[in-house]
Amino acid sequence: MKKKPKVAFLCMHNSYRSRVAEALAREYASDAFEAYSAGSEPPHAVDDRVAWMLLEYCSCDITENDTRPLSELPRVDIVITMGKEDSCPDIPCSYTENWGLEDSGGRADPDYRKMIETVRSNVMDLRDRIKRGKISPICEKA
Repeated sequence: MKKKPKVAFLCMHNSYRSRVAEALAREYASDAFEAYSAGSEPPHAVDDRVAWMLLEYCSCDITENDTRPLSELPRVDIVITMGKEDSCPDIPCSYTENWGLEDSGGRADPDYRKMIETVRSNVMDLRDRIKRGKISPICEKA
């Protein structure tokens, strides 16, 4: 029996898009994969506004979480990079894709909500593809 794949959501700061993806994946896709997030240049705190919006919009609480550097990631099977402009180093994995999301940080609330909904849709699509075997990363056996 194979373990669930480990998925890392990466962006530059790990304070917004990748944290939203990790939180939504833990909430809605934990039956298909383990979710992690990190950044290549993380600050020390999650974006307060996105934390509040995520709590209000999806009941996911990331207010107590700090951002993580890439060095704190476990060995992962799948890497999802979040943005067009992000430069993330290559992380060894079996499968990778880029979601090409623009950073809506500092914009109006509707932009935050739109990004959260886009990430939720992408997470659910990733979950479905993993469960249907469309993405078959090499995972360690249990």
